[in-house]
Amino acid sequence: MHNSTPRSELERSCGRASRFPHSRMTATAMDTIKALLAAGRSEDALRRLLHEARATTDYGLYASLCRMRARLGDAVRSRNGQLDIRLALLGGATTDFLHAPLRLELESIGLYATLFSGEYGTHAQQMLDVDSDAATFAPEVAVLLLTHASIDAWPAAGDSAEAVTALVERLCTEWLALCRAFHVRTRCEVVVTNFHIAPARVNGSLGCRLPWDANAFLRQVNRTLGERLPPYVHLLDVDTLASVHGIGKWFDPRFWHHSKQPVSFSCLVPFVRNLAAIIGAIYGRSAKCLVLDLDNTLWGGVVGDDGVEGLRIGEGDAEGEAFKAFQSYLRKLKDRGLLLAVCSKNEEAHALAPFEQLAEMVLRRRDFVAFKASWGPKSDALKEIAHDLNIGLDALVFVDDNPAERELIRQALPQVKVVELSRDPAEYSTLLDQSGWLEVTRITDEDRRRTGQYLENQDRDTLLSSLVDYDGYLTSLGQQATIRPFEREQLERITQLINKTNQFNLTTMRMTRSEVEALLDRPDVLTAYVRLVDRFGDNGIISVLCGHVRDSVLRIDLWLMSCRVFKRGVEQLLANHVFAWAASAGVREVHGRCTPTPKNGIVADFYASLGFAKIGTGVDETTTWATQVDDFKPQPVRIELTKDSML
Repeated sequence: MHNSTPRSELERSCGRASRFPHSRMTATAMDTIKALLAAGRSEDALRRLLHEARATTDYGLYASLCRMRARLGDAVRSRNGQLDIRLALLGGATTDFLHAPLRLELESIGLYATLFSGEYGTHAQQMLDVDSDAATFAPEVAVLLLTHASIDAWPAAGDSAEAVTALVERLCTEWLALCRAFHVRTRCEVVVTNFHIAPARVNGSLGCRLPWDANAFLRQVNRTLGERLPPYVHLLDVDTLASVHGIGKWFDPRFWHHSKQPVSFSCLVPFVRNLAAIIGAIYGRSAKCLVLDLDNTLWGGVVGDDGVEGLRIGEGDAEGEAFKAFQSYLRKLKDRGLLLAVCSKNEEAHALAPFEQLAEMVLRRRDFVAFKASWGPKSDALKEIAHDLNIGLDALVFVDDNPAERELIRQALPQVKVVELSRDPAEYSTLLDQSGWLEVTRITDEDRRRTGQYLENQDRDTLLSSLVDYDGYLTSLGQQATIRPFEREQLERITQLINKTNQFNLTTMRMTRSEVEALLDRPDVLTAYVRLVDRFGDNGIISVLCGHVRDSVLRIDLWLMSCRVFKRGVEQLLANHVFAWAASAGVREVHGRCTPTPKNGIVADFYASLGFAKIGTGVDETTTWATQVDDFKPQPVRIELTKDSML
């Protein structure tokens, strides 16, 4: 079996080339980590180590960090909300070479992985056999690493387009059948890779016109595979990654023939970073908001010194075109659901002027949900942005051309994600893409409306500030809510809320889409989601609850709500719904749990406010609460239930 990775000559001969060689990590950073270790400050050393891991694409440096992480041992863990996951690596390649870098990359985004690796080429047996080691391991996420060796038949010279399509259909059906069988058995999410092109072209450029050409065939396989993926399967786009970095760097035949390693050492970090980003997206670890500097980040020049007319943005100038292209990329991110904010050291009038006066600007003031321009520390501005948007600091990604500002944010606000930019704005989009913070597994209609929803919330705040009576404000909103059990069409948004909501979240339990789907139609389970509409617009699905019934007791496992609708009565409305359902189901008691975290202090007394009594406290400070169904007093709310609501 090919189950070991060559180290020594093959690895050294690969070199340390990368697409963007300007890695921030230096010997000084390594010395800092070593000094922290020598001083017995293991947790501080780990925090710095994880920051450095995110800042480099250099395999040699990354390998050094992996070895340092191993020396720290599993007893040293981050205290910043790490989530334990079980991850299986399966497929038509060796996978042990991925262990250390993938674990480090996952840990840097808050996921602590226990790994299982199948032997090379045994993935079919591992995924189909009910008693296989992989099935017994019961992973929450499985990675099916497909390679050219996973293709058991290739088109023959002269095959018709119909014959090639039939072969493509068979192969994709078989791979997805493996995913389905393993998912049914373990309820895990599956990440599957597609295929990079063949480095050697038998038919040269003519191949793009021949359906039976190897690369034409691989492109059709990739397209068909992507189109057929069920919701629980997520695609790692190796084809695009290899194209970005260059197939000559991505795939080294020496490593493949020696040990069945499908990606070279020089591209190993981008590979594991993208893989970890997809797994992170499954667990809601993607960013919510990009916080952008202005001068020399969105345009060339300093507006306060050069004036609006002296800025470089737009056609006719290489640097100006690069900045315009970056703005176009940011606009597309906004359109798919990422929030944009500004944090600039500037006079506000100067900062706003380019958005109002320059026709070449792609972004406008309305594209930003927060705009902070002042001379105070940027760390204070970032705190204000997080507060104003009601999101955590760890949901922010900071983008600034100034390395001194980036380092200050790293030290002052270690929760904030910081992207390393080069000195060339032509690289900004690619560097942001390769950071791994922006990966998503689905884009919903609510994602695309997100900026508008936040701007509507600002209109609500403006209305509130004009009124002195809060009850009058709630009445003036004209709120209408729909409460329904979990439905298959809404699973993407429900899962997204479960994995991204931190503040109004009583247990902070995380669930994959597959785990949420397993709750559908269970008679012993209560599920509910709330959609809220008011005079300013549709807030979308903003609250989720689920619990299970045993021995006439409803135990609430999960209760959360979007920060955008705090204190508007949704929580009381849902409580009324829960107890109405409990009474109709013959439940006599309702129990709830509250697990304290650094972010959910707002719900510490929530059950008490509903009339529950505390009945216990666990070793992790989780409190348990209970009340009789007959004792519950319906809560007053100023929200009308729609006719689509149901128990």
